This record gives sequence, structure tokens and C-alpha cells, in this order.
Amino acid sequence: MGTYHFHGNINGPGNYGDGGVINIGQQEDDAARVLRLAAELAGWLRSEGAAQDRIDAAQTLRGELEQAGQERRAPEPGLIRRCLETITLGLGAGSGGLALAQQISALLAG
Repeated sequence: MGTYHFHGNINGPGNYGDGGVINIGQQEDDAARVLRLAAELAGWLRSEGAAQDRIDAAQTLRGELEQAGQERRAPEPGLIRRCLETITLGLGAGSGGLALAQQISALLAG
């Protein structure tokens, strides 16, 4: 029986996958990510005690994204823009809600 001598780092990361990240299973696509972010935004607004019109806009946004996904069409840009404007109006710079809205906007634009 032979002996195999390995002189590498046996305790560190194996650097599997892209850039050392191991991805197992189906990854989230842009449509799923936008839906998840819209749900997080609605939850954030509720937890922060936001005005009802902002919460309604977040629910409308999420509903349009879900319906567009089911119908395999692009979301209606005017409705998305109005919802995001209502939601972000008056949100402080650097707030979690503003960051979520910006991520949603960037994913839909890209």
C-alpha cells in the first residue's frame, strides 16, 4: 500500500466554485430577487410604522411584480415608478427602506 503525502493547507477553505464560494442547488434569479426585496421592503415599512399609503404602495409593487412574472411580461414601468416614488418620499438617506427600494430599481433597470 502506498502513502500519499499532501503538503497543502488541509485546514483552510478548499476554494470550490466561483471565487471560493460553494453554490449548491438552484440560485435565485433576478425576478425572484426582486420579489424577495419587495417583500422585505413591505415588511420593513410595517415594522417602522410607515404611513398606510407607503405600505399600500409596497403591496401594489409586489403584486405587479408577481403578476408580471406569472404572465411572463415586464412589469408596468409607470406603476413601478409611482410605487417607488411613494415609498421613498421622505425616507432618510442610508435607511434600510431606501436601500431596498434602490436595489429593486437597479434590478428592474438592468
